[in-house]
Amino acid sequence: MLVIVATPGSAIANSYETLAEAQAYFESRLPLAGWDDADSQDVLLAMATRVLDMLARPHKKLRRIGDTNFYITSRQWTGAPTSSTQRLAWPRTGMFDGNGNAIPSDVIPQALKDAQSELAGQLGTTDTTLDNFVSVSGITSIKAGSVALTFKDMIDAHVLPDAVLNLLPPSWFTDELITYPENAEFSVI
Repeated sequence: MLVIVATPGSAIANSYETLAEAQAYFESRLPLAGWDDADSQDVLLAMATRVLDMLARPHKKLRRIGDTNFYITSRQWTGAPTSSTQRLAWPRTGMFDGNGNAIPSDVIPQALKDAQSELAGQLGTTDTTLDNFVSVSGITSIKAGSVALTFKDMIDAHVLPDAVLNLLPPSWFTDELITYPENAEFSVI
């Protein structure tokens, strides 16, 4: 059985919040079957933490529109981890809350805990970490008469639902960065 460790800065932490804190979040939210009916809420919290921690590791995705290739470097957390021995990406230094107040470097902000709870509940409903065939295929429309399929130019699976991202202050993230290979050729229209 998984034991939740939510001690900020711990080398063995596996969650930003306790099960009791998550329960308090869901008591003030509309019911969500993914959380309410879950047998392993502690597992959902740990998984939500792992997904949120992915934002600490930037990665590049190669994209193509027409004949032009480019890379998108994903958004990531701003600031820096408080300690080199902490297991999780938070707590962080140099961070501010949505009102511009400094977040102490030994605190996990409530907005992050709320986002973790929301994500845990949604993961209990649908595992957004798995590739969704339709979104990964990029199908935007299907027509039955005379059979037609339309695909997106760019395909991007969204692991973090908007309901989770909207709980986090935008200042906590870097912007996505678009770069082009050195040999990229552009034409002026």
